Amino acid sequence: MRLAPLYLGAALVVTSQSEAASFFLDQTNINQPPFTDGKNYLTVTTQASGDDITFTVDALNDSGGPFAGHELSNFGIQAFGFNVVDNGVSNLSSSNISNLPNGWTVDFNRRLNGFGRFDVVVSGPGNDRQDPLTFSITGINGDTPDSYHGPSSGTAGEGNAWYAAHVADFSGAGKTNGKTITSGYFGGGDGPEVAPTPVPVPGAVWLFGSAIAGLGLVSRRSRNL
Repeated sequence: MRLAPLYLGAALVVTSQSEAASFFLDQTNINQPPFTDGKNYLTVTTQASGDDITFTVDALNDSGGPFAGHELSNFGIQAFGFNVVDNGVSNLSSSNISNLPNGWTVDFNRRLNGFGRFDVVVSGPGNDRQDPLTFSITGINGDTPDSYHGPSSGTAGEGNAWYAAHVADFSGAGKTNGKTITSGYFGGGDGPEVAPTPVPVPGAVWLFGSAIAGLGLVSRRSRNL
């Protein structure tokens, strides 16, 4: 019987984390080695927490990541765009976007180079790039991570993306028109039909779920003794 509260607590943790999604951004407008389409450049995670939706945008610069060894002194995310796909949140305004870094602003209906026009773009000054970038959407009743998971609009040379980010101050991308490339745009998804690639669930999470199931089984057996 003592295991029952533990089982319930663990189950509540899983329930509270169920409204979350994490995706790779694997396309770029640079399109020359080593920065070409098909690599996982960033992750975008949306997590429901109470009445808030929190975004975490992370450039992959750990060992083995595409930006590893290429970061310059002011490396980070300069801008990030997403879209509103739920009619119930069509009244979203800049006042609903909180916890942005100091100096960052909110724009609406703005293009991100190569990836189309986004409903919402948050961006910061060149002296305050972020990695990771985190912010929250607050004060919108009934929204979920899926409310902000849909494709951009308009002409998009790289394809209409569900999310896109401008990352700046890195090396290794060579030159274009005689100028060294130190920044680029990265997106995920391919129009309305294809969403960004989901981030695989770590094996430890599956083991944790199995442990919870085992605790539940032990709990039920203890009640039958």
